[in-house]
Amino acid sequence: MGTIWAPLAKAIAATGTDRHVDCLIDLIGADIEHDLVTVTRYSTTQTPEFIKHRRFSDEMVRRYLDNYYVFDPFYASWRRERRLGIMPLKRLANDEAKRGQYIAGFLAQSEICDEVGIMLADGGDWCLGIFLDRSTTPFKDSEIALLDERLPVFEALHALDIKARGTEFSRTSAPTGPGASPRREPTIPASLWPELSLRERELVQLILAGHPTANIAERLVITVGTVKNHRRRIYEKLDITTERELFLQFFQHRVDR
Repeated sequence: MGTIWAPLAKAIAATGTDRHVDCLIDLIGADIEHDLVTVTRYSTTQTPEFIKHRRFSDEMVRRYLDNYYVFDPFYASWRRERRLGIMPLKRLANDEAKRGQYIAGFLAQSEICDEVGIMLADGGDWCLGIFLDRSTTPFKDSEIALLDERLPVFEALHALDIKARGTEFSRTSAPTGPGASPRREPTIPASLWPELSLRERELVQLILAGHPTANIAERLVITVGTVKNHRRRIYEKLDITTERELFLQFFQHRVDR
C-alpha cells in the first residue's frame, strides 16, 4: 500500500491544474503493473477524443481515430449503457469481439494482450477513460478488485479537479437515460470521523462528491452562510484548514482499511 502514498499526494495537489490527468494516471497505475497507458474521452453522440498516451504509438493513435474506434468495445459499451467504473476488456470480449477488428486487429497491431478501463463521469454524455494495457500477461482478478476498491478515490479526485477549475470548465453531470449507471458518490465509512454529527457527515458526503457550496445549500435546504458555518466547524473538529486536507483524510482511511 505504501507505494501509492506519493502519487496520491501529487494527485490531490494537481487537482485544478494541467497535471491532473497525468497525476491521476500515476495514482491508478502505482502498484498495478502495466506496459502502456491510453486516455480517451467517449460521447454517445460524437466520435471519441484521444487525450494522451504513454509508451504508445502515434501511428496507432491515428489509425484508431481514422478507423478502429468504430470497433472499440469500450466505446460501444458507453454508447449503449453509459456504464461508469472499472471495465476490464474480458467483460466485453465475447467470441465475436475476440475475432473482430479491435482485438484481432487494433490491439494485435499495438502488441496489447489485455487492457482495463477506468471510466469516470466527465459531464453531459461524456466519460473519461483511462486505460492500463499489457503486452504479454492478462490482468488478474485481484488487480481488478483492487481498482474497484479504489474507484471512489479516482472519482472524487476527478470531481474535485473539475470543481477546482471552475464552472466554465465543468462538464460534470450524472448520466441519464435508459441503461445509464448513476455516478457512485464516495461513501463515508462509519469508523471515519466519529466526532462529526449526522448533519455534518451529510454535508461532508456532498463535499466529497464534488458539489459546490451553493448546490449543497440547495440540497440540504439551508442557506449558503449556514453551509460555510458547518464547514468551519467541521474543519475545526478535524483539525484541518482546507478541503484538500479533507479529501486526503478520506483517501488515507480508504487505503489503510
